[in-house]
Amino acid sequence: MEMKVNVKSVSGKRNRITTVSVHYSREVLSVRELIEETVIYCVNEYNSRMENTELMSALLPAEIADKAAQGKVSFGTIYGENHPDLQKAQADALEAFSDGVVAVFADDRRLEDEEEILDLTQITSLTFIKLVMLAGRIW
Repeated sequence: MEMKVNVKSVSGKRNRITTVSVHYSREVLSVRELIEETVIYCVNEYNSRMENTELMSALLPAEIADKAAQGKVSFGTIYGENHPDLQKAQADALEAFSDGVVAVFADDRRLEDEEEILDLTQITSLTFIKLVMLAGRIW
């Protein structure tokens, strides 16, 4: 099943919401399975960007301005040679969810239980938000 997923990183450098289309194997998943399958998609996308060996690319002025607003102008090339470990990435994502570092929303409702069962046909959008801890003192 194909779903539109909103990804938001709450920080000063990246204050944009991006929408990606993710394919899930089933229509009914637990929150745990949803996170695991989303990580599979992300790892596969990362690996395909690593293998992208375009010889020449250029950025348009609008792309340069957009990347500058995000805090880094680059071609998106990944220079490392190590592929991520899928099982470790899934475990890290589940730990981040259980620790409250990543919030997952189905439509406007925050998902908090890993074992909750979701029917993706009844959900119009999924949103993943990486929360950032604030530095400084609380008086």
